[in-house]
Amino acid sequence: MKDEVHVQPPVGSVTDRVMQGETPLQAVGRSGDLPATRMRSIERFPYYTAFPFGWYRASDSEDLAAGEVKALRFLNRDLVAWREDDGTAHVMDAYCAHLGAHLGYGGRVEGCELVCPFHWWRWDGEGRNTRIPYDGSQNRAARIPAYPTIDRNGYVLFWYHPLGEAPLWEIPEIECFGNPGWTAYQRFRWQMRAPWQEFAENGPDYVHLRTVHGSVTIPEVELYECEGYQTKLRSRVDFDTPRGSQQGRIDSDAWGPGFALARFSGIIDACFVAASTPIDFETTEVTHSYSIRKLGEDSEALSKTTRVGDALIRDLVKQVEEDLVILDRKICQPQPRLSEADGPIVEFRKWAKQFYLEGDPRALNR
Repeated sequence: MKDEVHVQPPVGSVTDRVMQGETPLQAVGRSGDLPATRMRSIERFPYYTAFPFGWYRASDSEDLAAGEVKALRFLNRDLVAWREDDGTAHVMDAYCAHLGAHLGYGGRVEGCELVCPFHWWRWDGEGRNTRIPYDGSQNRAARIPAYPTIDRNGYVLFWYHPLGEAPLWEIPEIECFGNPGWTAYQRFRWQMRAPWQEFAENGPDYVHLRTVHGSVTIPEVELYECEGYQTKLRSRVDFDTPRGSQQGRIDSDAWGPGFALARFSGIIDACFVAASTPIDFETTEVTHSYSIRKLGEDSEALSKTTRVGDALIRDLVKQVEEDLVILDRKICQPQPRLSEADGPIVEFRKWAKQFYLEGDPRALNR
């Protein structure tokens, strides 16, 4: 049996050299507006025949005041988010079960009820009719579909399940939100022409940090764990700084398809809370809220926190925009030809598959 011969790539090849300056992808993204794909998402992502169940962002908490009603479009549905006078938030389908008026345009909150603008029928947060004002009665059979809703970590989140099942997991409270030792959120929002799964697959795909974003090295994965509805990713990374390479960490957790947290340490402690909500089968809304642990309370420490933190956030935002060059135009390879160095992409896809269930009438004939 002949010995295997390993052919080394020529010196100076992309495989061998240290890439200087911007990556080819960064150069393409910098060149200006790019043509949009002409393919429909069902052609690009054949698995995407149903919206995955999970907790989804409806609104930033501060953007839904007490007594306010907000019209939304998510999950191929018209929805309303509204907040009772006591601060309790709700998300419901937008159309009155009486004669179909849109509750987001002219509807009002009175106490703990949402009042339809058309005939002033009143509805509680569970979507039940509580009063018909012009005859004093109540229609007990009338219901507006309502979604379990929580106000946590600076987001109003609602639970979606195509079969109407109650929430299957909880969203934890994030240590940086509302903590005086951390900075207030800096929020950024994008519309992505791909499902959440394509973006989330970037998590275990650490090679792209080198080839797309020009990182100093490829991070080292210490742990990747899929357990139930949650994933954990623990890794060591080298950050590129003006003073050279500096060792640090990226530790990420996801709770289903709509909510995730990434913690950065090394240069400065930072976290970003990520929320992804399908608008329809063509577009997904992605929201990132970034927070930095303060280096102290004196003016010098706060100034350094702002300077270093803002530089990190700018880089993370830039990376998302570089990712979108790929994600807005890629397809899913259902049987990818992978390298051993590609990371736990197969494990991620097996985990993601559990969230797709048929039964949503908005997805029929998808």
